[in-house]
Formats: sequence, C-alpha cells, structure tokens
Amino acid sequence: REYVKDANPAVVRDRTLVMNYVLILANTGIRVGEARTLKWRDLRPIYSPEEPSVINLALTVNGKTGKREVVAGKSEVKGYFARILELRKLDITNPKSDLFEKKDVPSDSYVFCGVDGKPINSFKKSFITLLTEAKVLTDSYGQRRSIYSLRHTYATARLQEGVNQYILAKNMGTSVAMLEAFYG
Repeated sequence: REYVKDANPAVVRDRTLVMNYVLILANTGIRVGEARTLKWRDLRPIYSPEEPSVINLALTVNGKTGKREVVAGKSEVKGYFARILELRKLDITNPKSDLFEKKDVPSDSYVFCGVDGKPINSFKKSFITLLTEAKVLTDSYGQRRSIYSLRHTYATARLQEGVNQYILAKNMGTSVAMLEAFYG
C-alpha cells in the first residue's frame, strides 16, 4: 500500500494496477499469459449456499494448457478485481460531462489494460520497481524474483494449507507430478 500511497500522482493508477495484478496472480496461480488475455466476462462470482452473497470468484482462463476454470485461493481476490474495475471506470468516465458519470466497463474488455483499454503486454518493469522498493528483489539464494514466482507462491501456500494435490494441479492447469517435482 505504501508503494501506491507514496507515488507521484502521475503513476498512482499504474501502481494500483500492478499491486492488484501481483495480488491476483499470487492468489490464483494463473500464468502471466492467462492474465494477459483475461477479460471481465471471464470472471464468475461464487455465491454462498447459506446467503446470497459473493464469497469468491472463478476465472475462466485460456493459456498453455487450454481453457479451464480457476477458483481463487482466497475470497479477498474479489476485492483486488473490484479495485481494478474502479480504475477502469475512471478511465472511461467522460471528463467533459458535468456529472462525471461513471460508465459501465464492457464485459469483453481486458482486465489488465492501459487507460486506452489495450492489454498490457508486460508488467516486468513495474514488478521490478515494486520488489526493489519492498527490498525483496532477490530471494534468499540471491536469485532475482520474477512474476512467474507468484505462481510458485500460490502453489506453496495452497499445499501448506492442506489443499489436495489433485485438486490444486487441476486448478493450476498442471500435473500432480509437476507439483511433486517442485513442491514435494
């Protein structure tokens, strides 16, 4: 939050977007390429059976292993998407209107996009800046962290929580053998 709060006003939008991007990847395990093509229509709320409230999100992603539905690892993910949606609504508000009416974001538009609505191809520079400011650019072995490491963070956290390896592998679009090879 300090990364965004202390930012120059000209980069607050970008920093807010990258912060939520990181949180989403770390809590869903989706691949960078899957995030790049994610559209608002690809998000599906999961409702509580006891009450009519949204408790989590499912994301339909398409990437390396084809199309699949991913259930977010934490219910907080819906808040990360909500913050990005608010940014996008501000992007498409007509500044010439006296009412500054917020317009609806088209469901077929990209989640991770610039002000112009075009998908952002890479968050690499922003991610490096974020890690540098947080003083965690490298791991305990001196290796530079990458955006892909968020997928490993997700897998490790879910396994530590006791999530079944088969269910986790299916959710991540990988195999149990890959989970065992890297996290066993």
